[in-house]
Amino acid sequence: MQKKTEDVSSILYVEDDSISREVVAMFLRNNFSLETAVDSSEAMEKLKANNYSVILLDISLYKGLDGLELAREIRKLKNYKKVPIIAVTALAFREDEKRILKGGCSHYISKPFSRKLLLDTINNALSK
Repeated sequence: MQKKTEDVSSILYVEDDSISREVVAMFLRNNFSLETAVDSSEAMEKLKANNYSVILLDISLYKGLDGLELAREIRKLKNYKKVPIIAVTALAFREDEKRILKGGCSHYISKPFSRKLLLDTINNALSK
């Protein structure tokens, strides 16, 4: 896998599950700069203070807005209208994927996923 250069500032992963955050951090280590948020309010604070190249977003957040509500709020932010939002979710039915992609996310990955799938999806999102 080709290492991304400095033009990729960072990725924000919004996830309330600590194990999922650790797995993604391990998968992305040496490839991307990763920051995390555990709920929608922390995510919005970080989004307003930083410029992320990609947002990884759990759909089933238990505190504050859920992932689709948060995706709609993110799309209202001037700097994030076209930034890729990759849903990273346990909602794995085809109907879920369609609903999520219509709800503001540009890409979709269902849990569990491989390191290769995550990296390929991020690289694909960045290339568009």
